[in-house]
Amino acid sequence: MMTKEQMKRLTLAAEHLNVKMFRMHREHPEIKQGETAAPTPDGKIDDDPLRGPVNMEWVKLLEPERSEFSATVDEILADLPKMVTSKFVKLGNDNLWVWGGPTPYWGGSMADDTLVRGAQYFDAKNVVYVYGPTDEKMMQLHSGFKRMLCQVNSQCRTPGAQGSMSDESNAEELSRLSLKYPNIVGAMCDDVSTYFRRQVLPEAFEARYKALKKYNDKLKMYGVVYVHELAQKDFSLIHPYLDTVNLWFWHMDEILDYDRNILLCQERFPGKPIIQGIFLHEYGISDAGTLPQLLVHQLDKAREYMTRGIVEGVIILGDREIKKWPESSAAVRNYLMNQ
Repeated sequence: MMTKEQMKRLTLAAEHLNVKMFRMHREHPEIKQGETAAPTPDGKIDDDPLRGPVNMEWVKLLEPERSEFSATVDEILADLPKMVTSKFVKLGNDNLWVWGGPTPYWGGSMADDTLVRGAQYFDAKNVVYVYGPTDEKMMQLHSGFKRMLCQVNSQCRTPGAQGSMSDESNAEELSRLSLKYPNIVGAMCDDVSTYFRRQVLPEAFEARYKALKKYNDKLKMYGVVYVHELAQKDFSLIHPYLDTVNLWFWHMDEILDYDRNILLCQERFPGKPIIQGIFLHEYGISDAGTLPQLLVHQLDKAREYMTRGIVEGVIILGDREIKKWPESSAAVRNYLMNQ
């Protein structure tokens, strides 16, 4: 864990970057959250006509605060005890997932196979299919993956993708389709607790959970939870309706306090498996690509906790970030190839 002095330096650098991000968004309202990207190299042409718009000047607007934050991270990482990762569980096969699907938001693509291509980039055998419709066409398209989770709630969904289905009926439809497509092993609910202030209420969770089990009681319910929510909210009422916690670090400085945050997640969800989300695009304090050195550290820590039996795997988000942040994406792919 970090010392008090390291935490103080990190917090100060993160706050300066956070303030700069908010100021730039206020001065440039045309730049929407998540629609930022690294500049495309000269001469390179985007081969996906269904990709949404992105702004490639954003990173320049964050300077010098982003570089100063990066330097602080480097200093802290250099002072932390070195992890011996050779005996850690390796990522791949059953414990590596890629998140994605057709979306017009956040610089994503509306191509049906966007998640397929993203998983191929990271050589992942498992996918979390989100945003798009839960129908025969999309289930068939992703049937070649070893395991698949599918979104069943409306939050962050592509307009029209859920049609007239409620979250409950969407979960029931996924349960029915799982009988035909056995690689469907569960459902994912995105941002399910973000609109609760202190107490996460159980009614919607219970309805989705029971609908998911209607035709196939072996399916598991996964739900997105953010580190910064753990100290703010009471999740106890939804424990019976959530099988696995999908934990995400919204602010990249939280990654350096990994041990404390995993412990807090265990306290809030006693006995629940945890699967670690890996953001290639950092939304919290920069709205830009996650620093490669932090991604490497997060993957090291995830593998440490997988070896200890506390974390069961990682989910990389995701397909759209490969083109948006090629340096961050390549850092993760190279890590996976050389772990």
